[in-house]
Amino acid sequence: MNSWDVAKIAGVSRSTVSRVINHYDNVPQETKEKVEKVIKKYNYVPHASARMLAGKKNRTLGLFIIDTKTTREGNKMATSSYFSPFTNVTVDTANKQKYNVLISLVSREKDFDNIKRLFYNESICGGIFIGGGNYEPVVKEIVETGFKVAVVGQEVKNDQDIFSKCIVINDDSLEGAYKATKYLINLGHKKIAHITGDMHQFTAIQRLAGYKKALNDSGIIVDNHLIEKGNFTQESGYKAAKKLMLKKQKPSAVFVANDSMAIGVIQAANEMNIKIPDDLSIIGFDDIELAGYLQPALTTVHVAMYQMASIAASTLIKSNDDNTKYYANYKIPVKLIERSSCKIFNDVN
Repeated sequence: MNSWDVAKIAGVSRSTVSRVINHYDNVPQETKEKVEKVIKKYNYVPHASARMLAGKKNRTLGLFIIDTKTTREGNKMATSSYFSPFTNVTVDTANKQKYNVLISLVSREKDFDNIKRLFYNESICGGIFIGGGNYEPVVKEIVETGFKVAVVGQEVKNDQDIFSKCIVINDDSLEGAYKATKYLINLGHKKIAHITGDMHQFTAIQRLAGYKKALNDSGIIVDNHLIEKGNFTQESGYKAAKKLMLKKQKPSAVFVANDSMAIGVIQAANEMNIKIPDDLSIIGFDDIELAGYLQPALTTVHVAMYQMASIAASTLIKSNDDNTKYYANYKIPVKLIERSSCKIFNDVN
């Protein structure tokens, strides 16, 4: 029996059968019950599940880049070079083990419904989430249901935390931010600004915390006037820099929560005739490929995206191959990369 047969017996269209199987909300309850009765009576199994029953293991991973529009302009994270290496390594790692990768961009809240269907219909054997907010509700629901999941950038508070029941991969954002800020302090800077990332995300929270810790440990009072909110996009870095440079007490250095925003800062500085690093020292985060080619080359914190992607994909694949639920919490070390965008601060006043 196939979906055409179910549709014929139930007296509905094949698309209606598909909507019932995929748990769409726009099916009248009476129609839904009619279709489900036929499915149960004739033991109809949808294609993906039928493959499982035939003894063929699903070999498709989902890679979900969460880029929901939190501002009017929309968050352009998915177009940044931050995601490119992660995507490439995920696909390469999977292909080498004869797995496929289904890549999907979540740009609207309703896109999460499509992702849930992929899990519930067993169209994928596991999923990798990157770019989401800390404790993203739908990701949490999927983990709670027991599916195989890897999450990049997620807080795990304790052993009872629901995200302790999946694979979590974080870069050491707190330590990286601490090192970056201390580097500026050791160069003699005291008025150090910070442009945050999207504060719904764990990486942004940790990078702000690392910045503040470095200041506190050095006896420098945290000045909230020197902290501007960004959202990890170049445009937000540009706007935040404009605000900082118009303040009465201008910073001599700025630690930016990612390289894309740092590029925006450089753009703003050029427009305002602020020389880097002579007038303003800048440190970014992530070490995207472009960072080393900027003029001046950007000092930044290197994040091992290749390693993080490889861990996410290979661990999910092992979990699927071994038919086990594998839980782990990885923290990947980061490294400060010194280039030309910072200099020793000489207070001439």
